[in-house]
Amino acid sequence: MSISPKLANSTPSGPWAAQHERLRVQPEALLELMARYPYQLKFVIEKPGDLDEVRTLIGALEADRSRVILMPEGTDRNRLCERAVWLLKSASRRDSIQPAFARGVVGNRRGV
Repeated sequence: MSISPKLANSTPSGPWAAQHERLRVQPEALLELMARYPYQLKFVIEKPGDLDEVRTLIGALEADRSRVILMPEGTDRNRLCERAVWLLKSASRRDSIQPAFARGVVGNRRGV
């Protein structure tokens, strides 16, 4: 099962922000899914600070780092490539977390 916990970078502005922030991380639900199914945790990374949030969450969940995937946020090739460069360096340096770059290869399509 591919589980995509939402980071703070996903919080919208406007009337839905408070509700989104209140509900975006639900450790009990994540732990239940991780216990029931073979899983991967997929995080969308927008800025370097997002990695600290990922590290905190996977530590709290005691998640297997080999099941964690990082994806740079973006819908166009230039933005993906720009973010992929620092993401690959940052994630590889400290963690055994693997960045994923499918969208940059196959394009901005639903389901990628």
